[in-house]
Amino acid sequence: MKKWSVMVMLVLSMALFVGCGKDTEENLSKTDTVGDAVIISETPQPAKATEEMNQENETAQKEQPQQNQTAEQPAQELVVDPEELQEPEIAPVEINEEVYDENAEKNLQIVFLGDSILDGYRDGTGIAYLTGVGCNAKVFNLAMGGTTAALTTYENANYEEWNSRCLQGVVHAICGKVDPKILDGYRAGEIFGTCDFSQTDYFVIEYGMNDFLAGIPLSDEDAVYNQYTYVGALRIAVMSLQETYPDAQIVLCSPNYAQFWGKDGAFLGDGNMVNNGGGTLAEYYRVCGNVATDMHTLFLNAYEGIGLDTYTADEYLEDGVHSSEKGRRKYAEKLTEIILAYEAEKNN
Repeated sequence: MKKWSVMVMLVLSMALFVGCGKDTEENLSKTDTVGDAVIISETPQPAKATEEMNQENETAQKEQPQQNQTAEQPAQELVVDPEELQEPEIAPVEINEEVYDENAEKNLQIVFLGDSILDGYRDGTGIAYLTGVGCNAKVFNLAMGGTTAALTTYENANYEEWNSRCLQGVVHAICGKVDPKILDGYRAGEIFGTCDFSQTDYFVIEYGMNDFLAGIPLSDEDAVYNQYTYVGALRIAVMSLQETYPDAQIVLCSPNYAQFWGKDGAFLGDGNMVNNGGGTLAEYYRVCGNVATDMHTLFLNAYEGIGLDTYTADEYLEDGVHSSEKGRRKYAEKLTEIILAYEAEKNN
């Protein structure tokens, strides 16, 4: 009897032990599940952050087109009266023109026609001189500060009464159509008589800044050779030189990027914004390029092609219009590159 009692107690103990073990296993399982739940319960924070980031990205994507659209909108033009515009002038300095060694052999002859961008500095930092060095060329700089390409409204277009020193006047003198005495009083007048133009390889024409400042009309759709427009003046000059000196190549140089101030000292804007009556300076540069294309000349984009813009203006311009020494060197480097590239192509 005792033996059976012991056996029953053993069976009951084993059953109790198994039950406890099962409960412990279930409890462990629940603990693991809870543990997993705890770990999972900590992940909603990154998930929430991701959701917020996605929302921010969606918002940014929605805003981005608006930002791009704003950035792509052209600057609003500011039309100003020419009388209100401050025209910077280069302080008069004693001419210290670099003289070439006449005995040195030169490969090319270059004649420069332009305004104060070329006339303002005739020393070893000037655009004409630096270009001559880079091209191993003899240079004749006939530029005159303050001059335009076009005739102004009060100037006579008849050859017999011609007295304008604009681009057309200089070209007419070179081609023998008007008296070169119109250049008297300028360094260009002294140089004119020393040049044999028939030996010229390149005529470099740089005008447009003063045409803009004077409010000279860009063009005349009814008369593409209108002498009183910027485009008409360029066309007349190029045509006359091509007819008289067909072996010479012509380089048209656009006006360079510039910034402008009013006479009261207030900043007005740059060449993309300020309209002085005839158009913005950027429009003058574009039509200059069009003339170069139409009349098969070389073209120097001095507005966008020499590294000069709103970010480099302080470095490359000394008064908003005229180039600093560093700017003149950049200009001459690009001009030299254009001429030498044409020489290489021509000789191949």
